[in-house]
Amino acid sequence: MAVKFEQVDESVKDEPGVEPVLVPLGEQEITTYWRKMRHDDLNPEVTDGVFTVEILVPVMSTEEYETGEELEDGSQQIATRPCLTHERREVDLGKESLEKYFEALAPFIAVAREAQAVPQQGRKRRAKAGKPATDGIA
Repeated sequence: MAVKFEQVDESVKDEPGVEPVLVPLGEQEITTYWRKMRHDDLNPEVTDGVFTVEILVPVMSTEEYETGEELEDGSQQIATRPCLTHERREVDLGKESLEKYFEALAPFIAVAREAQAVPQQGRKRRAKAGKPATDGIA
């Protein structure tokens, strides 16, 4: 989250988002007040109407796979190959940056299809432990 702090006057100390900070000065403590503000990651001057946008970013990576060749010890030969994975990221954007983001994505969104839901794995049930046989022994 893109956050910056702005020092504010004591008159607004009871407003939401304003926090007191004690500053030791010699043998005294001075209380100052600061407001935490979210800002646009691309333009830190923009603090109004900022939204956090979650992005799924494609990233080139490598994966291991079995080549089908058998090693002397009987195990499978392992090799690596490039693959595409994704990273979840977040960015805070104001109105102008958000419009630029949508504009840049527009051609990709126009041809995109709805993603298939990832099937959930069924829950595996444990076998119930049977009662021990007593063979008539009490």
